Amino acid sequence: MTFAARTNGYILQEGINNFTTPARMNGSTTYAGMESVTTNSSGLFVAVGFSFADYAVYATSSNGSTWTTPALMNGSATSGRMQAVAVNSSGLFVAVGYNVSSDPVYATSPNGSTWTAPAQMNGSIANAFMLAVAVNSSGLFVAVGYDSTNAPLYATSSNGSTWTTPAQMNGSTAYAQMVSVTVNSSGKFVAVGSDSTNAPLYATSSNGSTWTTPALMNGSTAPATMNSVAVNSSGLFVAVGINMYATSSNGSTWTTPAEMNGSTPDARMESVTVDSSGLFVAVGRDNTTNAPVYATSSNGSTWTAPAYMNGSTSYARMKGVAFNSSGRFVAVGYNSTTAPLYAYGLFQQP
Repeated sequence: MTFAARTNGYILQEGINNFTTPARMNGSTTYAGMESVTTNSSGLFVAVGFSFADYAVYATSSNGSTWTTPALMNGSATSGRMQAVAVNSSGLFVAVGYNVSSDPVYATSPNGSTWTAPAQMNGSIANAFMLAVAVNSSGLFVAVGYDSTNAPLYATSSNGSTWTTPAQMNGSTAYAQMVSVTVNSSGKFVAVGSDSTNAPLYATSSNGSTWTTPALMNGSTAPATMNSVAVNSSGLFVAVGINMYATSSNGSTWTTPAEMNGSTPDARMESVTVDSSGLFVAVGRDNTTNAPVYATSSNGSTWTAPAYMNGSTSYARMKGVAFNSSGRFVAVGYNSTTAPLYAYGLFQQP
């Protein structure tokens, strides 16, 4: 497979729109489930996840293809199953997750390599699983998740280190597992997830602290578990899940979740991102074999059929995807032995 340089979303020389076969980070066989990846303005990729006994781990790459060996955050065996990572305009990385006691935790890094030890958000708050984090242009970090009763939660931080106590969205105690969050250029946060019947949910906030009650997308009660949401520069929100996608021009009015172009493989999309040209790329796994899959869309509504990464049918749960300023998409995850994986690729608009 060959790739070429890319400018403004277009490949300058002919190449193949695909990901490389998922490979181990730095050849590592260490237990390290990588859950999320982001990139700063310099193009540095930073992935976070968990090790054996749920210790927090990270790895970095300047190009998406050469990675450091996953290492413990702060070099200590502090419990912290890191689920998501975001970076602000100043280059501060913030990871969120939960520990073995189900307390919500966070960690910060000024460079992606030097991390604080995972700490509890605003003290010990049992049974709060923080699964996603986003940051707006003002530097406000917002994390979302759910508690032990599956009620929807959020927490905010202006610096990544001082967090509000996780609270229920609009006081709701209804089942609403909120698992992903993004923010548009106007500062509107949108979270997505699903209810107890796997029907698709969303909630919105203009400030990260005052949320609407999670509601069904377009009133749909059909199973459509939404796992990730992204927004392009025009303000189009796109959510993806198991063979499904939905779109919204404002975060509040959604299309009915629809099937991506074809249902083979049975694709569980775990993460979606969008590049500077507006190309959405979703990654995940075959829901039956756990083989790595991806799909792309130039408008959020017309998707390519989910396809195997470089034709690979080996076990590779791809959990996160990010895009950097050099035009490279990078996905991270883990294999059947929970060894850390990555894959990279370049894509052009259809």
